Amino acid sequence: MQDEYNQSAVKAKQFAAEAFARIDQEGLPAVPDVFELWFSYFSGNNAEVVRSIEIMTSQNFELTLERCQELHRRLLNSDKSKETLEKAEKIVGNTLTDVDEMFTSIQSSNDHFGGSLESVGAKIANTKDPEELKKLVDNMMSDTQKMMSENQSLEQKLKKSSTTMQALKTEMESVRKEAFTDGLTGIANRKKFDMEIELMMAEAREEKQPITLIIGDIDHFKSFNDTYGHQIGDQVLRLVARTFHDGVKGRDLPCRYGGEEFVILLPDTAVENGLKVADILREAVKSKEIRNRATGETINSVTISMGVAQLGEGESVKDWIERSDKALYRAKKKGRDRIEQAKEPIIVTAD
Repeated sequence: MQDEYNQSAVKAKQFAAEAFARIDQEGLPAVPDVFELWFSYFSGNNAEVVRSIEIMTSQNFELTLERCQELHRRLLNSDKSKETLEKAEKIVGNTLTDVDEMFTSIQSSNDHFGGSLESVGAKIANTKDPEELKKLVDNMMSDTQKMMSENQSLEQKLKKSSTTMQALKTEMESVRKEAFTDGLTGIANRKKFDMEIELMMAEAREEKQPITLIIGDIDHFKSFNDTYGHQIGDQVLRLVARTFHDGVKGRDLPCRYGGEEFVILLPDTAVENGLKVADILREAVKSKEIRNRATGETINSVTISMGVAQLGEGESVKDWIERSDKALYRAKKKGRDRIEQAKEPIIVTAD
């Protein structure tokens, strides 16, 4: 569908109709943010929107107004994306108007051409005069050339519309990527983590696969800032982020959670393997050298403490993160530069 959207601007009209139909089916109000969410779903131009809605549907979640607005806020909304969306609405509106006018014009031309052919055919059948026949054929050729010219003009206009829509799509993808990226470190940000943790949880439960969460915190980070300044502190954050990014694979997702704290989501990973991943990353961070570019001085190695927890059956996002965080706190309390496994979740059963 995404390729069709790129190739033909007229598809936007179809996507809009499908969006309105689904909004009506779900009993939702056709407010702008809800419409944009469903338009993005049917156009397929935002893979995260498609994935999120399909997971929620497969889990039989009710797609309420609140859920739709939350998805829109997480996946489509930011200050810069609002500006881009306003631009997109204007471009799409103008393109749809142009396409409607083009097809109205070509339909009128086709009707006229069809009528001319019928008229010429009837006259040719009843005409014996060679001069009259030549005149009829000349008129038919003129109408044909006019029709061919209009078709070429339509093709050029549609090509221009398609190019405009493709440029807009590229710009919107850039804005969305920026909205999910931490500006300092270049890895995924808290917003991306908040979105992905719920989706990965739902997938893990649907597929009956384990998923593990790592929460890590740079040891004595404040002292780096106090002793060497914020530029060195920023350098440390980027080093840890790069080490985490390079040290995971596949769908594993490292994010900057906030400050000097990082998180990693490990789908299809049991806690035993999660502990191994955490320890490999801990050693990798510790082995890196930080050099003060201004003085050439080598700074003490960076260490990190981590808590690791596998998602428990029926466990909420809040409780899962809290267990990982408590394991991280124990790692700090036991001397830092270490990994701690979270305690098993408490399962409350009804009497």
